[in-house]
Amino acid sequence: MKCGVVLAAALVAILSLGSIAAADLRISPEMELLAGVLTQTSWMDNRGPQGPGNEYFRALKAFFAGYKEHKAVAIAEEFSKTGFTFDAPPAFICHLGPLPGLELAYEYSDYLIGRAGGREKLEEFRLALIGLARESNFLEFFAQWEPYLDESLAPSREGFREDVLTEWLQEFFGWSAGEFHLIMAPSMFPGGGYGANATDQDGRMVVFQIIRENGSSSDRPEFPTSTNLELLTIHELGHSFVNPSLEAYPERAKAVKPLMWPVREIMKQQAYPTVSIFLNEQVLRGVEVIAARELYGPEMEAWVIANNEEWGFYLTRFVAEQLQFYQANRDVYPTFREFVPHLFDQLEAYQAEHSRWDARLFGRFLR
Repeated sequence: MKCGVVLAAALVAILSLGSIAAADLRISPEMELLAGVLTQTSWMDNRGPQGPGNEYFRALKAFFAGYKEHKAVAIAEEFSKTGFTFDAPPAFICHLGPLPGLELAYEYSDYLIGRAGGREKLEEFRLALIGLARESNFLEFFAQWEPYLDESLAPSREGFREDVLTEWLQEFFGWSAGEFHLIMAPSMFPGGGYGANATDQDGRMVVFQIIRENGSSSDRPEFPTSTNLELLTIHELGHSFVNPSLEAYPERAKAVKPLMWPVREIMKQQAYPTVSIFLNEQVLRGVEVIAARELYGPEMEAWVIANNEEWGFYLTRFVAEQLQFYQANRDVYPTFREFVPHLFDQLEAYQAEHSRWDARLFGRFLR
């Protein structure tokens, strides 16, 4: 979820639930409805493009300019001011069905309800979006742009190996998602992406990746391609597997909060302000190392380590070593979930051993 720099990350495994549906890159009219609403709010102050933005974004923004006083825009602005930002609005859309009905396809997660300040606020926003889409005839606007947008995805689709990625993910984590959805967002910026997940009526996990436009194009929307796209996919989809596994142990996360202290400022700058979020991201960075080594080779592995350490994830090598132990002992730990208590044991031991932080080592992160 880091802006600008595309990193690598983790993903899913296989053992009990069989194969998953193949993922395909697509642009979602529902996500574009949300993006259009956000163009009329203070969201754009921090999440806007460099310069005027790509030509589709400019058209979308102009299309919704006449609806600044709409209830959907007012709710979105309130959300932006109360912390329902970054991944939360896209994750909200991932819980909804297609336009024009925009029915609730997957029950809202506790995470979303907590971020919004109540389920009723999410429902109020959903109903307001339905009304805005109908009043503006948004689907007609989107249909006019759809061939252009689909053509803009051609560079990203070329050579994209979703089958290789999902096979690796399944094997690594030890379980399978019911579905993967890869959504390209030409009016969300800058670069990088968001990960989200929902649970269907059968209790299966439905995993979403939202990939933002690079933010510097004034012509066609531009997205990651080739290895960068694959590594970003591994990272964002990996959140749906790493996050719930770690967050099942909130007290253990609190116990290792001092591990975040040396890099608290650089984490805050990247919108990772809590120890829970920091641990999710740090463990994902360790998974990135394993994925880079096995899928791309030692040069990419070295780049992933160096890049993550530069962004303050100083435990990347240590976590990768623990994940190697996990891989070597799958008879004891068939899934990543079962390995997490041991991982916390090792983090606590590391913390005890390094209880006196060396300011010379961590000073560059405290700026």
